[in-house]
Amino acid sequence: MAQLGGWVGYRVGEWRHEMRGALRWLVVELAPEPGVARTCMGCGGRVEAIHDRTMRRVRDLPVFGDPVELRLPRLR
Repeated sequence: MAQLGGWVGYRVGEWRHEMRGALRWLVVELAPEPGVARTCMGCGGRVEAIHDRTMRRVRDLPVFGDPVELRLPRLR
C-alpha cells in the first residue's frame, strides 16, 4: 500500500475498505514520518512546535476501481 503513495513527509498508518451506500471506498490513513522537519506554509521556516492538529479528509484517484479517501493530520 505504501508504494501507491508518494506522500512526502507521511507514511501509511492503516488502510481499510468502507461501504458507503453501494460503493466500496478505500480509506488510507496517513501519519507524519517521524524525524521529518516540518516547515511553515507561510514563510518556509522550520517549525519548532505544533500548536494544533486537525484531521483532513482528501479524495484521491481511484485504486483498482475503488474511490479513495486519504485521512491525514494537518499540523499547525
